Amino acid sequence: MAVVTMKQIKTTLNRSIAYITNPSKTMDGSLVSANYTDDTSDPNVLANRMLAVIDESTNGRRTGGVLAHHVIQSFSPEDSRQMSAERLHALGVAYMDEITGGEYQYVIATHVDREHTHNHIIVCAVSQLSHRKIRVTKGTLGSWRTISDHLCQEHGLSVLPERKHDRRRYGASLAELYVSAKGDAIKDTIRTAIDLAASSASDFPSFARALSDHGVRVSVRGRHLTFLDMASGMKVRDVKLGRAYDELNIMARIGRSTVTPISFNRSMIAEQHDGTIRVWLPRTRRRQSITLPMTCLVNDGATYRAYLPSSKPVIVTDEQGRYSRRLTADGLYEYFARPPIHAVTERAEPLPITIGKTDAQRRWYATQARKLSQLDDLAEQLNTADRLHSQGIAIDDAIAATEQRLMAEHDAFQATLIAIDEAASDDRAPDSDMAAELREREAKMASISHELAVLRKIKTLTRQPEAGRHQRHTR
Repeated sequence: MAVVTMKQIKTTLNRSIAYITNPSKTMDGSLVSANYTDDTSDPNVLANRMLAVIDESTNGRRTGGVLAHHVIQSFSPEDSRQMSAERLHALGVAYMDEITGGEYQYVIATHVDREHTHNHIIVCAVSQLSHRKIRVTKGTLGSWRTISDHLCQEHGLSVLPERKHDRRRYGASLAELYVSAKGDAIKDTIRTAIDLAASSASDFPSFARALSDHGVRVSVRGRHLTFLDMASGMKVRDVKLGRAYDELNIMARIGRSTVTPISFNRSMIAEQHDGTIRVWLPRTRRRQSITLPMTCLVNDGATYRAYLPSSKPVIVTDEQGRYSRRLTADGLYEYFARPPIHAVTERAEPLPITIGKTDAQRRWYATQARKLSQLDDLAEQLNTADRLHSQGIAIDDAIAATEQRLMAEHDAFQATLIAIDEAASDDRAPDSDMAAELREREAKMASISHELAVLRKIKTLTRQPEAGRHQRHTR
């Protein structure tokens, strides 16, 4: 099953091409092709060749004008297992050849860094023959999907069912279409937009503006971000995109530094001017304050969150604004509440139950599956508790040690993420070893986070009987 989405590129064409041709996502560049050159190793050269065609058009290159169209053709995990990445890449080339007819330049890159293989395709907006722009209407995406479906069927791949007057495929609202394909295509579109926006932003507002230029809106909801794909109307929370796309790590990517977060209420602001904000230190009776750059702030109603570079000390001043002392970023937690360390409490979403001939039988099997999952959780908790007891480790000590491991791993993850973004911002392809390290650290954080959730559950369960014994004794 292939799902096709499309966005417009109005700026940073070279960065968009650099992103899709990333060697760590395309088997060292072996899954990258272009219909106007055999040399696909330099994103700048690929972009400049497209821009030269645009410059030769009637209106040339204009501010706010469309430079290229970014098409994503995503295949389901089942199709990705059935057909090799090389064959899916060839299918994408055939797809683009049929659409462009050799008239429009395109670059296609097949990404294999996720469970589902997907083709990123950037098509020049101007014909290299007539020098006229490609005509994109409301029906264009629908017709392009039909071409993709026909090619998939020819290669034995599944397609979404088509019904008369079915708005799921070609209507204004495509949310059902993306949900039926597990939302993979739309998530990839949003991830790509975030990567491009974070590489050029200087603060959260400029990040939001750049994201909007790529067809995605962002809203702050507590400590989470919600991303809206404007083309489909589909919303995705940051937790569904991966750790690299939550508020903390996005702010680290924008600031190009590992960060330490603090939160404060609007009432704690002493003054604001010249791109800085002065904040009273809690519990100092407004006698001491710190000055923060506005670029490190995210505003959520009356709450502000500041993401401070972990390596830089913070200057504390007195009531007259005179130097008082220095605090490390972590030392600020003597005054501000330390953000909670979130642990994974849920297992991966189970596969849908298909055993059983009737709905009642399938519901029964689904219930048994949930019970087995609960028993697995309980067995894991008992095994962990037995291990701690045999090693003489107190539950509070185990939780503290695991929290420290998780924070240390997160700092390393953040540093690697920033290094990858730095390479992208310099129009260099990130080292494939760095991308592999990022995936390994994310997997390790998930494992440690799960350990922490198990330990916290054990602590909750062991506290309850202790409270009961204490009550019986006092009576």
